Amino acid sequence: MMSPKQTSEDRGSPQFGHIPFQIIHILGNFLRIWSVYSMYRYLTQTGASVVLFIFCCLVPATILFLFLQKPWKGRPLSNTQVVPSVINGAITAFYFVLWGKGLKLCGPLRALMAEYSGAVLGVLSAVLYGQRQHVWKK
Repeated sequence: MMSPKQTSEDRGSPQFGHIPFQIIHILGNFLRIWSVYSMYRYLTQTGASVVLFIFCCLVPATILFLFLQKPWKGRPLSNTQVVPSVINGAITAFYFVLWGKGLKLCGPLRALMAEYSGAVLGVLSAVLYGQRQHVWKK
């Protein structure tokens, strides 16, 4: 009698199917770190304003997304959706300015460490406390 489940040999190589995504992820992280170091170098050498620099970086992206997504076509936002969107935008802008000022004052290494601190703490807690739980279960 044949089982309705396929064996792993029929599906190809499942362990190698996610490698292109891992390569893209590693490349994206490398480019992110490189861009933070480049931004720090530019801000410290030129003495440019953080607010002006962030504004000049985000305006072209905004224009590009306006033409790609065409928000004027389709259903308009209701008043109950506009207010949270404006508040979210203001908080995000404030976060960008604080992050840029922190980068300029503390340096790129501390800025990146602070940015990824939640992920690092999550991994550390999983490593430290996850294995102990398995030991107690045995």
